[in-house]
Amino acid sequence: MRLLIPTTLALLSLPVQAQFWSELANPKVEVTVVHPPGLGLKVERLAFAPSRDLNSRELADALTADLVQSRQVEVVDRAHLDAVLKEQELGASGFVEPATIAKLGKLLGPSVLVIVNVNRSDLSRNQSAKEERSTDYKTKQEIVRIKRTSITSLDFSATVQVLDLSTGRVFGAQRLEDAPSLSNTSYEGFPAYPRDSEVRRLAFETAKVKVLRMLLAWSEVRKLTFFDDEVFGMARAHDRLKARDLRGALELALDGLEQSKRDKGQKPKYYPRAQYNVGIIRFSQGQYEEALPYLRAALDMQPDASIFQTALRECQDAIGLQEALRRAETTPARAEAKFESRPEPKSEPKSEPKSESRPEGRPAAQASPEARLQKLQELYKKGLLDKKDYEAKKAEILKEL
Repeated sequence: MRLLIPTTLALLSLPVQAQFWSELANPKVEVTVVHPPGLGLKVERLAFAPSRDLNSRELADALTADLVQSRQVEVVDRAHLDAVLKEQELGASGFVEPATIAKLGKLLGPSVLVIVNVNRSDLSRNQSAKEERSTDYKTKQEIVRIKRTSITSLDFSATVQVLDLSTGRVFGAQRLEDAPSLSNTSYEGFPAYPRDSEVRRLAFETAKVKVLRMLLAWSEVRKLTFFDDEVFGMARAHDRLKARDLRGALELALDGLEQSKRDKGQKPKYYPRAQYNVGIIRFSQGQYEEALPYLRAALDMQPDASIFQTALRECQDAIGLQEALRRAETTPARAEAKFESRPEPKSEPKSEPKSESRPEGRPAAQASPEARLQKLQELYKKGLLDKKDYEAKKAEILKEL
């Protein structure tokens, strides 16, 4: 009885060990999965609101450069936007009033407005020393060394808002928090601190990726196992994959699958692998729906195979993301009916006699101080304004009261 229990446990662990070695022994194939924009909308044209400080402007500039390079969205030129703001006397403080948003919507056409604010970008430096002990392998004497480290860190916080210029509705908002750090080490005194610019670059790159993923579709490469056994032409199919000949690899894999249906004299493990390999090649081609039946067939033949389970789950996720991308592509972030090119009426409607006395070129009256104060408090409660800016804007509005 004492011998039976360890033997039984060893037998139960064999499938797990076999799967572990299968993952190590077999090559990996890259498959690309495309994610929809985080907003779930197709952004066709956008403008960045004027930045209130250098950090915010630097992040907005970096985002503008990447968006222009992507060629997926039209970015309103900053000089054009600044000219419109100046001409219409809308201001460029980085704090956008509801009346300003409505006016910009009429002037810029179908667009979304992106408001980027870096609320905190605080650098700090510190040093540490650690004693390390080792033994000289020749003299056998103990060696004591002091490892000294100089660290540059950044406490970074920013917010981004994406607004519909037609209605002022917020499509999405995100808080960006990061605390990157870099270090230099030396055994001969304290080394120089890493450059401030390098640490700031890390924070800005992370923030930039998050914002771009809100606005644009983005792809992710994942690696899945591919079997390269000599049986059923799997090795030859893998050679075609390495040569980036997906069509040739698929033909060989399909031939191998047909052979597996005729030849029943091979080891049981090879039959689900023939199904699986066809599914993986389809997956690599971006044909997720076509890959699914083959991956399911492989898992049905060997339900405990973690390799098959992972691939099927990945394929199902890819199908879900593909459907979400289709929905985003058919849901543009604009209200088309409100932005048709129509001539402006030559005279104001009679129902608005007060507007006739307004001087030519002046904007419509902005919201009341009470309404602006309420809006300011809402932004502060949501964390989209830091305390310093909140108090400054609040003081300006209270002066009007």
